[in-house]
Amino acid sequence: MSDVSQGPGWWQASDGKWYSPDQVPGTAAADAGPGATLPGPGELAPAPAPAPSYGPPGAGSYGYPPAGAPYGYPPTSKNNGLAIASLVCSFFFWIYGVGAILAIVFGFIARSQIKQSNGTQQGGGMALAGIIIGFVGIVIGIVVVIVVVAVVHHCNQTGTCLTNTTY
Repeated sequence: MSDVSQGPGWWQASDGKWYSPDQVPGTAAADAGPGATLPGPGELAPAPAPAPSYGPPGAGSYGYPPAGAPYGYPPTSKNNGLAIASLVCSFFFWIYGVGAILAIVFGFIARSQIKQSNGTQQGGGMALAGIIIGFVGIVIGIVVVIVVVAVVHHCNQTGTCLTNTTY
């Protein structure tokens, strides 16, 4: 046995080692094992040990069925709760922006959980809608604050916003 071929007749086994020609499986030299003596001319070789006999594969396998859904029914998938919460919170973006922020956070967490569930959870669309509406809500909130500040500043500069112009 060697790590490299030593010449013609040497063969490489599945273990990656190279074996000499007299160690070919099925020959008396290889079957006798290392250090064994082979019978001389006219002597009978000892009978090889019988191979163990096993039953046919898979015969008599009794026991519990594998865990999971019962036979014949596909596994049920449910909507992710955080995806639903993301969509609901996104509609309350006008409450000091808290709803929009919660919608974005819940949406990203829900999408991560749905990807990791390997198809047992649904609701990716709801989570994405919650994220989008949450960001739109934040943009609307920022625009409203800018408009209010601009109007108040303009009114303070001109002084005409709070006077009654009817005669």
